[in-house]
Amino acid sequence: MWVSTPFIYFDDFRKINKKTRNRDKFLKFVSKCLRFRKLYKKVVETSITWFKFHTTYSFKDSASSRLNGWLNFVIQRNVEELDLSVDSYRLPQFILNATSLTVLKLSALNLEDLPLSNFPSLKVLSISRVIRDAQSLQNIISSCPVIENLQVSGRLWMDPVDLDFAVSTTLKYLSLSSVNFSRQWLEGLISGLPLLERLTLESSKYCYDAKDISIHSHSLKSLYYYGRLNNISIHSHSLKVLSITVMDEPTKSFSFEGTFITPNLVCLRLVCDAKSVISFEAPNLLEADLTLHKDKYTHSNDGIVHFLSNLNTVKKMVLCISEQDIFFSESIRSTCSPPLPNRKYLKVKIEDVHDHDELRKSELLDSLFWCAPSLETLTKF
Repeated sequence: MWVSTPFIYFDDFRKINKKTRNRDKFLKFVSKCLRFRKLYKKVVETSITWFKFHTTYSFKDSASSRLNGWLNFVIQRNVEELDLSVDSYRLPQFILNATSLTVLKLSALNLEDLPLSNFPSLKVLSISRVIRDAQSLQNIISSCPVIENLQVSGRLWMDPVDLDFAVSTTLKYLSLSSVNFSRQWLEGLISGLPLLERLTLESSKYCYDAKDISIHSHSLKSLYYYGRLNNISIHSHSLKVLSITVMDEPTKSFSFEGTFITPNLVCLRLVCDAKSVISFEAPNLLEADLTLHKDKYTHSNDGIVHFLSNLNTVKKMVLCISEQDIFFSESIRSTCSPPLPNRKYLKVKIEDVHDHDELRKSELLDSLFWCAPSLETLTKF
């Protein structure tokens, strides 16, 4: 029955079972499986829809030729989804002209010096941890006229190549992770994608220029950002979900400045410093999930008061904060207004809390109820 299944997945599983190190046995097993498939190639049901091949073995010389033979057989069966993870393997020309492919996922391969490709049916392209040059990346991406989902992920241990590619206006979902890109290139790319619905950005530690970003989109529905950030400006009437996690590894800085003109934003998630300065135009915001850090050199909590006051109109709030940061001194209470005067429901996670100190717990509750004097329900998680 397995000779007619349209779904084939080979994996040496060395990451799971490190005792499995017999490369020759693995190669013979794959060859035997595909040879049986070849015997049944005249049966219509033996067409291959999905082929996944993951290995930690390196394929060079004769082994590379053997892999080429396997993939050529799969391509001849008009495979639609191809998922390859092979260290430093170079794609043969027949894959670059596989017109039947709708999904192509490439991981750990060598994509340097790739010629022009032809993927007229490809809708999903994922490129992860590959060796590449800018022109080869452009060649493969520009060969996808109907692409809808593009994922490009770099390698954390090296300085990534600057991204500089154009993509079809049919793109709906874009994910850039651990890669280096310029602000000018990114902003130009987004503005030229009229159908873009979801954008995921995870800047690399070398991505200095992307710390100041301006995003304008009439189609974007969800935006996820992780990494360094100084300033971000978002203008989008279509945006409904926004998640920003600010982290600068060298300095451990979490603060940023943000301007959000997002009248239809519904869900917000922020992981940042309470010193962050944010301007909101989000009258329909329903949920806010906040994880607030305080600079270790900052002794006053007035920054947290100002930060929370910007989100007073949110319907539902989840707050994750350390115990020391939620205590508000008498001087703050006497000079500042409660930041959440109308909040009736609040879900709080307080880190580093002293459970066995009853006086401390009482003071903590006092601070929370000063912060939200109309509070009716307080939930801790």
